Amino acid sequence: MSEAISKVFSKSPPGDQKRDLNLQDEIVEPGVDLLESMRSVGYSLDAALADLIDNSITADAKTIDIDADVVDGSFVAILDDGTGMSPTRAREALRLAGSVDSRSTADLGRFGLGLKTASLSQARCLTVVTKSDGVTTALRWDIDHVRESRQWSLLVLSEPEIQGLPLVSALQSQQSGTLVVWEYLDLLIGDAADRGAFLRERVLDAAGALALVFHRFLAGPGRIVIRVNGAKLSPIDPFVTSNTRTQISPTDELTIAGEKVSVTAYTLPHPSGMTPAERARTDLSTGMREAQGFYIYRNQRLISRGNWFGLASRSELTKQTRIQVDLPNTVDSLWQLDIKKSRAEPPASFKAHLKRIIDPLLDKGRRVHTYRGRKTSEAEIVRGWNKLDVRGNVQYVVNEDHPLLVLLKSRIGEEERDLLESVIGLLSDTYPTHDLYAEMAASKVAGVALPDIDGARVKLQLLQDAGMLGTSAEEATARLVEIEPFNAVPDLLELIRAVMMESPDATES
Repeated sequence: MSEAISKVFSKSPPGDQKRDLNLQDEIVEPGVDLLESMRSVGYSLDAALADLIDNSITADAKTIDIDADVVDGSFVAILDDGTGMSPTRAREALRLAGSVDSRSTADLGRFGLGLKTASLSQARCLTVVTKSDGVTTALRWDIDHVRESRQWSLLVLSEPEIQGLPLVSALQSQQSGTLVVWEYLDLLIGDAADRGAFLRERVLDAAGALALVFHRFLAGPGRIVIRVNGAKLSPIDPFVTSNTRTQISPTDELTIAGEKVSVTAYTLPHPSGMTPAERARTDLSTGMREAQGFYIYRNQRLISRGNWFGLASRSELTKQTRIQVDLPNTVDSLWQLDIKKSRAEPPASFKAHLKRIIDPLLDKGRRVHTYRGRKTSEAEIVRGWNKLDVRGNVQYVVNEDHPLLVLLKSRIGEEERDLLESVIGLLSDTYPTHDLYAEMAASKVAGVALPDIDGARVKLQLLQDAGMLGTSAEEATARLVEIEPFNAVPDLLELIRAVMMESPDATES
C-alpha cells in the first residue's frame, strides 16, 4: 500500500476520541450458516470463472482449461498449469477470508475471498486439488456436510478419492497446477429441465465474456491460453485496434494517490468502416450504445466497462467512444473495487481530471456520425426528400419541386394529378423514421444504392423528350449534378450526350 493511501487510512475521523482498548472481550465465532449466506454475493457465472482465472494467472499459469459437463450438468472443472500450492497454502486459500497481506503488484486477487465465494455462489460442493513440488493436496468444502456436522469442517480427500474427479489425470501428468471442481450446481442450473443443455448455454455465454475480460492476456506478450470445453478462446478487443480506421488518442498519464494511472481514448470506426466479422459482434452492433464509456483495467484485467460515471450521458452520437483506464492494484481502496472485481467507482480526483479532457474525446466520436449527415448549407442540392423541423421534431417529406415530379405533373390531367398528390402525401406521412433510427442505433450500415445507369438513362430521356435538358450537354450536366439521383451517376456528361445523340429532335450546340 502506498504511503499516500496509508495516510488516508491512518487519519481519525473528525472529533474521534481515543478508544479504550482495555475493555473485556469475548470470542464470538460465526455460525456455520454463514457458508450458505456467502453464496448470495451475486456472482454471475462469468464473474465467478474470472475470479478463478485470476488465481491461475497470479500462479503463473500459461494454460487454463474449463470443462463443463454439458450432458448431465453435474460439474464444472477449472484446471491450470500454474505453480500449485503447498498443503499449508492450500488450507489457507480455503480458509474463509484468507490472508491478503503479502500481495505482489502483479497479483489479480483482492480480498482473499474469491475462490470460496465465487465457487460456492454456483455450487454446493467445492473441491480443490493442487500439486506443488511433487506433493498433491485435495480439500473440499461441502455445504451439506458443514450444515449436518454444525462445524467448520474442511474435508481432506485421499488419493483414491480424487481419482474420479474430472481432469484429475491431466493434473497428475503435470509438474504442478491446481484443479477446482464445482459439483451440485444448484444455484448455477436451478430447476432447468435439461441440465446439460442449460449448462452448455451458460458456459457458452461465459466464454464470450471471458474472451473480453482477459483479452490482453490472450493476445499480449507472454500470452496465456484459455480453453472452454476444448475450444480455445480468441481475444475480443473492445477497441478494435486491428482496424486501421480506429482513432487512438495519445495516452494521458495521471497520478492518483502517488500511483500512475494511464488513460487512452479510442474512437471506433463507423459501422461502414468495419469488417463483417466486426459488425457481427454484439458490442459493435445492437449493443454498441450500451458498450460506450470507460473500460477500467486492473493489472491488464478488465474489471468494469460501459459506464461514464456521471461525466457524460450515453447517446447515439458518442457510442463510438471507449476510454481505456489502466490501474495498478495499489489503488484498489480508492476505486471502491468490489469483491467480484466487476465494478469500480473512480475517486473524485480522477473524475475532476477527466472532466477537463472528456469533451474533445467525445467530439471525435460524434464526428464519426455527423460528417455523414446532410449539412444545411448544401441547399443547392435538389434532394428527393426534404427534411423539415416541425415543432422541434424531424420529418421527411417528398420534394415536390424535384424536376421529375414537375415533369410528371405537367403530363397528367387534373384527376391523375390529385391521385399523384395523394401518393406523395402517403410517402411523406409513412416515411419510416423510427425504423430507420432503430436500425442505425443498432449500428447497421445504411444501404447505399449503386448508381443505376439504365434507370438514369430512362429518366434523362424523359427530361429530353420534355425539352428540359436544353441543347447543351454541358449546361444540362451542370444543372443535374445538383439534383438527386443524377448527382451520384458517374460519367453523367457522357450519358447526357448519348441521350441527346439518340434523340432525333435534339442537336447539341
